[in-house]
Amino acid sequence: MTNYFKLPQFLFLISCFSVILFSCDRDEDSEPVEEELPPIALDCNYFSENRILENDPRRPIDYVISCYTNVQGSLRIEAGVVIAFENHAGMRVDLDNQLFEVIGTETEPVIFTGTRAQNGFWRGIYFTEAHNANNIIEHAVIEYAGSQPLKETSPIYEGALALRGVSGTPPQALTLTNVEIRQSGNHGLDFSGLETNASVSVSQVTITENNGFPVKVSANMAHIFDASSSFEGNGSDFINIVEDHYEINSTVTWADLNVPYLVDSRIHIKDGGNLTLEAGSEFYFEPEAYIQPYDGSTDGGADLSLKILGTSTEQVLLAAANGTNWGGIQFGFTQEDNQISHAIIENARGDFFAGNQTNTGAIYLHARPRLSIDNTIFRNLPNCAFYGTGSDSFDHLTTSNLAFDTVGQEYCEN
Repeated sequence: MTNYFKLPQFLFLISCFSVILFSCDRDEDSEPVEEELPPIALDCNYFSENRILENDPRRPIDYVISCYTNVQGSLRIEAGVVIAFENHAGMRVDLDNQLFEVIGTETEPVIFTGTRAQNGFWRGIYFTEAHNANNIIEHAVIEYAGSQPLKETSPIYEGALALRGVSGTPPQALTLTNVEIRQSGNHGLDFSGLETNASVSVSQVTITENNGFPVKVSANMAHIFDASSSFEGNGSDFINIVEDHYEINSTVTWADLNVPYLVDSRIHIKDGGNLTLEAGSEFYFEPEAYIQPYDGSTDGGADLSLKILGTSTEQVLLAAANGTNWGGIQFGFTQEDNQISHAIIENARGDFFAGNQTNTGAIYLHARPRLSIDNTIFRNLPNCAFYGTGSDSFDHLTTSNLAFDTVGQEYCEN
């Protein structure tokens, strides 16, 4: 069983150590040390009503949960509380608009752990209906979770913590700040089902030593992560952008994180969508993955854009996860100021499956899209760097200081 010192016990141990060092005798009138108490076992129906979990300094572990319990009443967990879960136990949070509130402090975090210190020992925390805008987990540790899927039927959710996607209203809501998620048997966070209406904030989160990805997330919510968080030290150190919910229809930035992104499938920038890839960020694409700033209609594609904004010292990398091939970037109709600056584009074969286009070029231009590209390296391309459809497809293409290394052809027209 994991052993955690509560602050008063820790301070007493320090004081005892000082006594030994200086050969001081204890005052005969000093109060005796209180005996440690065992944890309180919570019944599986305990959270069917509103509850507050309090820290008892006499208990190294405050509470033990033995099942996959349903949290249906509002729940507040106070600073310093330690909850240990037995094998495959966990929390299924089904609150509707009631409040889920975990408020630790820097010195007394709330700890969710297992009764055994083993990766993937207990199940984790799954938010299925959590719509209160004030839902929060602050200054907490979630460790040793991920023993089984949090939701076993399609769509499957895994990880130490997952938030189910909801397409209607009210949206799912959760703030994570100053949280460490570690030693999960699979992933850290599973946000793979989140849609654009979700009200989710993530800051100063550390996700490490998990057996899978630190994060699985939908393309339309990948912007919620920033450089205040750390994602290193996991079994697969990528922010995994999953196949579902792949459309971008708002203005967002994907930050330069301390791990690369792994893109499973299409990223579709639609009317109203403006995606920026930040300097220094790295993207690896599966063979059927590509970026599509292309609304698909002449009257709906003007208000969308892609900006890849590297610098001379922090280039943006776009490459194949398998080291061989991925789709590329397919522009169509957009007259916004698309820009690619200081980028490296490798292994792009020009395969765009939504339009049944294969073996074209790393940059596909349809209907005279407006694109400025500079200081960019095209490397190891089997086909074309630029592939235009129509004799005037390059009319709005502006280029400067490009390099071509092992490229089939630089410019192709169809």
